[in-house]
Amino acid sequence: MSTIMLIPSKREDFERLTGSAYIKEQIAPKTPMGHIYFKHLQPLSAEKIDQHLEDTEVLLSILKSPVFSKYIEEIEHDLECVIDISHTLKRLSDGNVLDEIELFELKNFLIVSENLRRKIEALFSNASQSIPQILSIEQRFHIPDLSKPLDILDPEGLRIPTFYIYDAYDERLKEIRQKKRTILKEELNKFADSSDNPQMLELTQREHELEAEVLEKISMSLKTYSKALSEAIDKVQYLDVILAKARLANDLNLSKPNLSGYDNCDKIKITGMFNPQLRNELEKKGKNYQPVDVTIEEGVTLIVGANMSGKSVVLRTVALIEYMALLGFFVPAKNSVLPVVSAIALVTEDTQKPLSGLSSFASEILMIDEAYKIAKEKRKALILIDEPARTTNPYEGSAIVNAIVKAFDSTNCWTLIVTHFDDIKCERRYRVKGLKPVQNTNLLLKDIQDLMDYSLIPDNGTSVPKEALRVMEILNISEDLVYEAKNNLRKK
Repeated sequence: MSTIMLIPSKREDFERLTGSAYIKEQIAPKTPMGHIYFKHLQPLSAEKIDQHLEDTEVLLSILKSPVFSKYIEEIEHDLECVIDISHTLKRLSDGNVLDEIELFELKNFLIVSENLRRKIEALFSNASQSIPQILSIEQRFHIPDLSKPLDILDPEGLRIPTFYIYDAYDERLKEIRQKKRTILKEELNKFADSSDNPQMLELTQREHELEAEVLEKISMSLKTYSKALSEAIDKVQYLDVILAKARLANDLNLSKPNLSGYDNCDKIKITGMFNPQLRNELEKKGKNYQPVDVTIEEGVTLIVGANMSGKSVVLRTVALIEYMALLGFFVPAKNSVLPVVSAIALVTEDTQKPLSGLSSFASEILMIDEAYKIAKEKRKALILIDEPARTTNPYEGSAIVNAIVKAFDSTNCWTLIVTHFDDIKCERRYRVKGLKPVQNTNLLLKDIQDLMDYSLIPDNGTSVPKEALRVMEILNISEDLVYEAKNNLRKK
């Protein structure tokens, strides 16, 4: 497990702003352990990221092949039957005597684990010819053979998910129970109450004593398999986690990111990037989502464009993609080259915690300063700043944004800044392509979004797109208002 610094520092705020919370809602683990894993997601080490991505890729190939659908269906059914025995195993490892309920749960886990082990072995054996890379990952999914501890809990070898203290555990127990049955039969024939029979009471007392001995003996025998049981829990959880990640990748059409170390990635390059939550919302309305390509080099990359031109979505989706990659997920893009960073800063408006005017600016500039301190520490970070100084007047705002660009451009972090101020000096500058050519100038407000081309194109800063005036014309705003606005622009 690795650590990563996030801005905002509260993980739930960061995940909500990036859309990670939506992604987590789409994940469907089958086991209690899988649910716990995804509830407490943590960034992985570089080695673990590679492992999760490689294993997800293999299981995704299996999921996409109809040949193996029956195997997957049966494996997922077994995973749904898994009981979390972590607490029981802890008690067992500590030398406690387990009760019948705990042994029942343990037996259930062992039966399901044995079924999973056989089915996984069969799946991997059959899939190895068409998916040869499965051989290199097989060991990570290999559940240990638990037939011996299962034999302890199933002395009759019936392999059914029930447990009681069988007669087979102790011959004396068998004899006592036989005597009790004989007495009970005799009492029933006499229509008498056997509960007050002194011999029955004595036999019952002895039966309880022997059952306690048996429980202790079983617990001590099972304790020797604690390590194998712990390994089985880990393997079952890992299978559930990777299968859930593969399912997510398949359902959302995610791709495997190409991650590089700190010193091996000079630029972040993402093609066909999309935001799963926004895409889903648009599809519900019968609209299409336009994927976007973005390149972010060390220093500052600037995106300029009018308000409502999709700049903020780009920013948040880049944060989402980097975050998902560090968690070992496939990402919402056609292709991506990403660094392994130690910090992600997303400075953007939080509509669920609204501030206005100088209060909003104060909160924003504090986060920017925090991100700048991280950058000055020579830490590799991805820094994403959305419309800095948006609530200030244009003169101060432009001066502040230019200062921010200059400061972050001197660091070795990957910084993406989006702004609607046009007079910002930056070497690497893009703009949103903007409104498509349109003949109809009598459209409704809801149609404007459909006219936008969200592609990012290089921008030298010499020309200023007049998107607001075009929107006025498209919406058939009063001619005198449009004329006066154009006249004012010409005077400038």
